[in-house]
Amino acid sequence: PTGLQPGTNLVSLGKAAAPGQEWEPDPSVRATKGSKPWTEGRPCFRRHQTRRPPRLELGWSRNYTRPCPGWTMAPQRNVVKIAVQMPDAIPQLIRLDQAKPLAAVLKEVCDAWSLDHSECYALQFADGHKRYITENNRAEIKNGSILCLSTAPDLEAERLLRGLQNGSRERRRETLHHLVLLAPDVTFAQEVISRDGLQRLGTIIEDGDDLGEVLTLALRAFLELMEHGMVSWETLSIPFVRKVVCYVNMNLMDASVQPLALRLLESVTLSSPALGQLVKSEVPLDRLLVHLQVMNQQLQTKAMALLTALLQGASPTERKHMLDYLWQRNLRQFIYKNIIHSATPLGDEMAHHLYVLQALTLGLLEPRMRTPLDPYSQEQREQLQALRQAAFQSEGESLGSGLSADRRRSLCAREFRKLGFSNSNPAQDLERVPPGLLALDNMLYFSRHAPSAYSRFVLENSSREDKHECPFARSSIQLTVLLCELLRVGEPCSETAQDFSPMFFSQDQSFHELFCVSIQLLNKTWKEMRATQEDFDKVMQVVREQLARTLALKPSSLELFRTKVNALPYGEVLRLRQTERLHQEGTLAPPILELREKLKPELMGLIRHKVLQYGDILPEQRKEDRAGVRVSHLPSPYHPLSGDRLGPSGQPSLLPAVPVADIKALLTGKDCPHVREKGSGKQNKDLYELAFSVSYDHGEAEAYLNFIAPSKREFHLWTDGLSALLGSPMGSEQTRLDLEQLLTMETKLRLLELENVPIPEQPPPIPPPPTNFNFCYDCSIAEP
Repeated sequence: PTGLQPGTNLVSLGKAAAPGQEWEPDPSVRATKGSKPWTEGRPCFRRHQTRRPPRLELGWSRNYTRPCPGWTMAPQRNVVKIAVQMPDAIPQLIRLDQAKPLAAVLKEVCDAWSLDHSECYALQFADGHKRYITENNRAEIKNGSILCLSTAPDLEAERLLRGLQNGSRERRRETLHHLVLLAPDVTFAQEVISRDGLQRLGTIIEDGDDLGEVLTLALRAFLELMEHGMVSWETLSIPFVRKVVCYVNMNLMDASVQPLALRLLESVTLSSPALGQLVKSEVPLDRLLVHLQVMNQQLQTKAMALLTALLQGASPTERKHMLDYLWQRNLRQFIYKNIIHSATPLGDEMAHHLYVLQALTLGLLEPRMRTPLDPYSQEQREQLQALRQAAFQSEGESLGSGLSADRRRSLCAREFRKLGFSNSNPAQDLERVPPGLLALDNMLYFSRHAPSAYSRFVLENSSREDKHECPFARSSIQLTVLLCELLRVGEPCSETAQDFSPMFFSQDQSFHELFCVSIQLLNKTWKEMRATQEDFDKVMQVVREQLARTLALKPSSLELFRTKVNALPYGEVLRLRQTERLHQEGTLAPPILELREKLKPELMGLIRHKVLQYGDILPEQRKEDRAGVRVSHLPSPYHPLSGDRLGPSGQPSLLPAVPVADIKALLTGKDCPHVREKGSGKQNKDLYELAFSVSYDHGEAEAYLNFIAPSKREFHLWTDGLSALLGSPMGSEQTRLDLEQLLTMETKLRLLELENVPIPEQPPPIPPPPTNFNFCYDCSIAEP
């Protein structure tokens, strides 16, 4: 077939042949007729020598045994071009066939350098970690990769382990250094572990003969080998763990040893509950606090990692005692001042551990969140009564004395309803879990720590109409659920998350303080939306968005959070929603904005045409104003589009017809002469918004036609029509809305064919023109 491109896979054009049989062409492929029969043979390309561009056809010839010169076959997919190097040897540039066994490839490489016993060698990546090439990872070799020929991993492991056992101190240090470099490779790690390499490293760590570089390298190599997961951390002996604990508890210790020892104990604590209890009993919290206060970021990070590991392994009761003790020792203040606001940027690992610490601290609220209120608990009943009395203290004291029990219960029920409980018995509202007792804790905290704001909230809503009051109790219960969802209270810690909030380390009782700010925000948003009881869910959706957007900014303190969330009113939320919707639709993309700008003149012309075509007629009503000046309110049937004249349309009127050419200007509002001298009352303000005048030449004097439109619609229509007649821009609100609607519809129509096609922010670059245009084909030349 014609039109084949260079590199076409010819096998796909014929029938597959069985082993030992000749390959047959596909009968559906037409053979080109010529001086020789093109019926059988091997495939070839024939180039037609004509004045037209080259045309290729597939034919069969006994004489051709390979493709014609100038056309290349498809490159083999399993072959990559690489370089292999070896010290003191000239590098080899080879074509590596990935289908060939690796042992055969090694044999060819060794033969090129005249090396015997190719089984004693292996290939490694020359860049990064010198990983060994195996049949499992050889697919990672790409074109241009650089490999190096080195000793086989089993022989290398044997040699290094002999150096650890029998070498001098200097040789042992060099051996450990080389072992640390190769330990991340899983192939080498298997060989070391199979030869009891971990036991030999453990002996060096337990002996502790050298507390300097040798111990550091031994700990690092041990950790690298254990990270492969081939050996369980539970197999470590108790004496070994206690020796590592000693390195953590020592005062005078090399700065590079303790971070590695802390890292090892962290892995032990997370992997083995039994050994974790040993670490917890042997490493006091005060010692970890000492490490956290050292101005060494690596040591601080590893100490925080072990601390969070101990907290995760503890029971809920133990965790609460541990955190209470840490807060008493001012850990929160130290983290906030010396870690979060440190001059050194916070690392990803430290950010993750702070997230875990925040999640564990908030997790202490889960039992209260999962526990419903017990109506038979005397303590909880007293808490509810304290909440009621804090809001209606004077009223309860004045009316409660001297009343019967039934009257007192009725009064309490009425006051609980004023507080915003849905039932006369508040215990029924708090039986829902979540939030359970956590909602009661929040309400009590708000009433005790912000009593004026609490009383103002309750009394302000009690004085509103029933449908407009914001129920405090119902709002608090729903808001507590919302905060638990946003802060993921009770959810397990993520292994990679880093989204902690610095605000939670700025002060104690951060969750309850956040509730106090949020409940006041809810009341503010309720008033801004002019909400009723039916709008409760809508208000909560807006409050959720306000809190989520502000928390995403990660404010550093509660006061900054309060400032930012109050700067996000309901109107701003609506604007952000509209902007995000436009972004999702691609309306604000630079190419779309450019398209809208190009469409504006055409659409403004359409609006101008429609305004001039439609026009408006206003009936005439006359009256004498206070100054004795005759003013035409809603003037006679003046039509702004009567060709070249502005005047009455056939009905009798005292107002003259004015040629459009004589009109000098259009005046609106306070600039109009018939409203300029009036006062500033409410009726006059309404008059300003609807008044407009036409200034025109009347002989040698300047005269005015004064108008007052009956509504905004007529005002916009007349002012737009007059502006169009005068050639001025139409700037009314109605014109802006019409233009936006037309732009949106026209843009969507133009983009229908690009649905689900991403539009780039910038146009693709235009390539430079070619140096010559000799490649152009003249279509007027006929084929001979």
